Amino acid sequence: MYYGSLICKQMLEEIRKDIIATFLLRKSNLTEVQLDTLLASKEEGNLDFKRTLREKRKVTKGAFARTLKQVRHNAEASVYTIFLLSYLDLVSQADVNHLVRNTRMLGELKQARPGMEDQIRVLEAMEEYVQNFASSKRKLIV
Repeated sequence: MYYGSLICKQMLEEIRKDIIATFLLRKSNLTEVQLDTLLASKEEGNLDFKRTLREKRKVTKGAFARTLKQVRHNAEASVYTIFLLSYLDLVSQADVNHLVRNTRMLGELKQARPGMEDQIRVLEAMEEYVQNFASSKRKLIV
């Protein structure tokens, strides 16, 4: 896990060294600042302490709270997007089940510490999966 015993400044450094985490962050709708804020928010302590954990610099309470609100909104919007696609039958239940299975597998992969070649294969498989997720390989009928 990237939070807990590590201090926040080290967390982002560790994430940058992780090819899969870097890839996922780049492809996500979160910014690095938002991730930094979310990581800091997971640490024990009050808001004054948490805002000092930001990697680049200490920020105001208001800026920290705004960024945290943005990251939480983005995460919630992502989940609602999956719900909407599923509700409108634009993704199948099988696709959603595969998504859940893939998230579990990512957790296991992190523990296994695969080599670079295996990590690249995982990245390619993730890209293919995401590209096919909403389309479900349906053909457009014109």
